[in-house]
Amino acid sequence: MKNIFMMAVVCVAAFSCNRAAMPSATPYTNAEIKNEQGNIILAGHCAKSILQTMPYKDWYNKSYNPYNVDSATVRQLTPVLKNKEIEIFLGSWCGDTKRELPRMMKILEAAAFDTANIKLIFVDNSTKTYKQSPQHEEAGKNIHRVPTFILYENKKEMGRIVQDPVESLEKDLLKIALQLPYIPQFKA
Repeated sequence: MKNIFMMAVVCVAAFSCNRAAMPSATPYTNAEIKNEQGNIILAGHCAKSILQTMPYKDWYNKSYNPYNVDSATVRQLTPVLKNKEIEIFLGSWCGDTKRELPRMMKILEAAAFDTANIKLIFVDNSTKTYKQSPQHEEAGKNIHRVPTFILYENKKEMGRIVQDPVESLEKDLLKIALQLPYIPQFKA
């Protein structure tokens, strides 16, 4: 009996460790919730298209439209982003998200990145559920600041940009994709 119990514990622990290193596979919810401040925010795994609905499209387009992509770096990024996945933890309530997410999306579009390989996971800013999503996709991933952009290859994390880039989104993402030395602005 003890052996069966120990085997079950080992299996659960192994699954939990692997889960933290893999991108989330939850379905789109496009959930809007009211946070404790009384504001409507996005929560959970959302489709990119929700960013073109009100009120999100106002802040999204405000940062997306004027951003000038570093074309030289994007040309280098295009081939090294093939077969990669990006998981983005963000808050529709967060000023850093409102600035950096539209810029990252414009960069990924310029690099012809397959948008099916982008997962947007919105987290809450309420006291009891701070930096958590309804389905807890953030669990085990050390999400302390948003936005957090995590690049994966073969379901394994290659690196992440946390809240703000060190050099620029393009250059930081290129360093991660090429597996060059990179330390994010804020450590995970």
